[in-house]
Amino acid sequence: TFLGNMIAPFTGWLLLRSLETLKLRMTQQSKNARKVAEYLANHPLVTHVYYPGFFSETNNPEQYEIYQRQCVGSGAMVSFDIMGGEKEAFTFLNHLKLIKLAVSLGGTESLAQHPYTMTHADVPDDEKESLGLTESMVRLSIGVENYKDLIWDIEQAFKAVDKHIEVKEYLID
Repeated sequence: TFLGNMIAPFTGWLLLRSLETLKLRMTQQSKNARKVAEYLANHPLVTHVYYPGFFSETNNPEQYEIYQRQCVGSGAMVSFDIMGGEKEAFTFLNHLKLIKLAVSLGGTESLAQHPYTMTHADVPDDEKESLGLTESMVRLSIGVENYKDLIWDIEQAFKAVDKHIEVKEYLID
């Protein structure tokens, strides 16, 4: 009342109802994200995976210390750089079937986006570079689906990228 903002009763009820399952949803999303991140880390078309669960005292001591101090889990966000560039990233995104293309931090369903041209489209290129954003980066917001289904979807999208890279190499030769 003092701040002048109030939510509608129905919105309050939805919020309370959603909070009842928040822990369950986040636990499942975090487990799924770890499985997806591990899969991506071992994929030949992935050049780098950005996932807080991979921080360690040896590979990134500053971030690891912050992570240990501030986090109780790794969350459900995984980003990665795909071999190639923007064209390969969009080929990957356009071939996803289960994971939806959307600019959001996610929810119960898994989402994918291209930060360079979507969430950060208005950011100057030099700033994007200083932030570590690349044209080959894809961000996944992992949901509560079965992680095997998510990995299947990612794998079949990678096959389209692999064909694209093979065609490109053929044309260059």
